[in-house]
Amino acid sequence: MGKKLKALTAKPGLDGHDRGIKIVNRIFMESGIEVVYIGNSMPKEIIQAGIDEDADIIGLSILSSSYKVLIPEFIELVEKNGLKDRMLLLGGIILPRDQKKYKERGFAGVYGPGTNVHKVVDYIRKYFEMEES
Repeated sequence: MGKKLKALTAKPGLDGHDRGIKIVNRIFMESGIEVVYIGNSMPKEIIQAGIDEDADIIGLSILSSSYKVLIPEFIELVEKNGLKDRMLLLGGIILPRDQKKYKERGFAGVYGPGTNVHKVVDYIRKYFEMEES
């Protein structure tokens, strides 16, 4: 990989459970990924920040059932704003049927509690190496 990867991370909506995303952010940074964390934000704000920051990765963490409204809205905005070339990652408590649906709609990875973040970093590196080839 030539350039340093940049990840924009956020907590869609008002979900205040931020310990997981803070751990992810720390491991990303320790692995050489630049992180811009915007905290609690609505999908439109996340999209705008992704554009403004020119993020390679947009990572979302949500632990409430509000994902059923917020993630479809986020996906629509990704498509509308031409951001399908960004790597989209989603972490949280997401029902298996919804995980499958979100992967089909453009998320490169959907992860639940207890995921080994170092394996996610390995996946990110492989993803971008393949993209460069």
